[in-house]
Amino acid sequence: MRGVMGLEDTVQQQGEQLLQRIRDLSEPEIRAFVSDMLTSAAKERASVLDETRRLAEDEQERAVSDESARVRAEVEKAWAAKLREASAAAEERQAAELRDSQKLAHRQLSEKVTSVRAEGQRVLEAALEAAAAEPAPEPLPPPPPIDDVVLRVRDGIRRLDRVSRLTDALDALGELAGREASRAAVLTVQNDRVRGWRFTAFEPALEPAHQVDLKIGEAGLVGHAIVTGATHSWVSDPDTASGDGAPAFTALPVGARALAVPVVVGGQVMAVLYGDDAAREPAAAWRASLEILASHAGHCMESLTAARAAQLVSQEMPAVIADDPGPTLPFGADDDDGVGTVRS
Repeated sequence: MRGVMGLEDTVQQQGEQLLQRIRDLSEPEIRAFVSDMLTSAAKERASVLDETRRLAEDEQERAVSDESARVRAEVEKAWAAKLREASAAAEERQAAELRDSQKLAHRQLSEKVTSVRAEGQRVLEAALEAAAAEPAPEPLPPPPPIDDVVLRVRDGIRRLDRVSRLTDALDALGELAGREASRAAVLTVQNDRVRGWRFTAFEPALEPAHQVDLKIGEAGLVGHAIVTGATHSWVSDPDTASGDGAPAFTALPVGARALAVPVVVGGQVMAVLYGDDAAREPAAAWRASLEILASHAGHCMESLTAARAAQLVSQEMPAVIADDPGPTLPFGADDDDGVGTVRS
């Protein structure tokens, strides 16, 4: 009996020793397994957290982008509305300024035309009085009644009133002057030179008119009229036939009388009307008639220039036109109204 119990104790002891050895051998593996499980779980948890964070950041970025787009669209819409309002206000303001400029231009044109007509009438009356009182330097045939002179000058003024271009005014002035003086010429002023425009009854050597091209200081009687802006006359005699006051583009016989009248436009001498009695017998009171025609031609040309300026203002220019919209020198080839074309 005792031997059996000793065997059981030995078996139990050996079993416990075996279990202990098994425990000692399996414990590191179990620990390693548990450690691997924990490490894997931690990595999976970190991966899930990273994915969740990325999804959250993407969602937040989309929300911010959508909100930015919405705000930008609202701002652009608001600015577009303000821009339309500002454009409409600016257009209305410009339209009002243009209407005011047009009214001012038409008023100035009306005042200028009225002034020109009044001045023409005053000059006509004064010149007719001077013509009536002009003494005859030598016996001449009895002059026609003063009514004939008045009618002739009146017809010339009406002819000038009908022109619509500066070139037409110069041509008409030359033609009318040729009916008064025995020889007549219209010369234009271009910078510091005098150029022929139209000659009537001169010798063929002066045809065409553009052959006359002189410096103002060398133009004699015509140059004096340009520099002073006043009428100058000349009587040829043996001592003065070639003096500095004689006309530079033609010769005068002894005893002949010549006259140079400036054509003033806007305060500037734009042309000179010349006449003399060197050929046929001139018309009665021809010198006074030339002064009247030249003065009225200047007023007509000034009125045409003012009308042209007003037309430009009404069509294109919003600004107020100048107080004195007279033409400027010279009569150039590029002028819209055609001044500068040489006529003979």
